[in-house]
Amino acid sequence: VPGATGYNVKRSLIAGGPYTTLGTVSSSTYTDVSVSNGTTYYYVVTAANSAGESAPSNEANATPQAALSTAPSLTVTAGNGQAQLTWTSVAGATSYNIYQGSTSGGESATPIATGITSTSYTVSALNRGATYYFVVAAVNSLGTGASSNEVSVSPVGPPAAPTGLSATAATA
Repeated sequence: VPGATGYNVKRSLIAGGPYTTLGTVSSSTYTDVSVSNGTTYYYVVTAANSAGESAPSNEANATPQAALSTAPSLTVTAGNGQAQLTWTSVAGATSYNIYQGSTSGGESATPIATGITSTSYTVSALNRGATYYFVVAAVNSLGTGASSNEVSVSPVGPPAAPTGLSATAATA
C-alpha cells in the first residue's frame, strides 16, 4: 500500500474476529508457524505508518495440514484380465493415486486413476499373461506423498478348454 511503512498481521479462530496481532512486517508476506494442523484460522492485514493504522483487509482463511509422512503398503491379487490392488491407509491422506508400468520401476509419472478415497482399486482390461507393475501414493492438499512399495501381477484368464476327450461304449 502506498505510504505504508509496515503491515500488521492479525489472526482469529472465528470468522469475522476478534483478531489478535501476530506481528508487524515490512514485506507483503508472512508465515504463521504457530498453528495446529486441522484447525481453521482467519486472517486480516492492516497497513501502518507514523499516522496510524488502516482498516483491515478482506479476511482470508487457511486450514494447515500435515505433510504425508508415510507411504502406503501395497498388495495385489491377479484376476481374470484384472489386478485387485489393496493398500494401507495413510494418516492425513484425502485420496490416493494409482501408477502403472510395464517394467519394474517404469511406472508412468501420470496416474492411471486419481481421487480414490478407498484403500482398494480394481484395474481392469489388462492383457492376460502380460506382467504389470503398480505403485500407489497418498494425496492431500499439500501434494502427493511418497510411493508405496512396487507390486507386479500377471492377470489370469479362464483355463483353456479340455482336449482329447473320448468315449467308449459299454453295456447299460
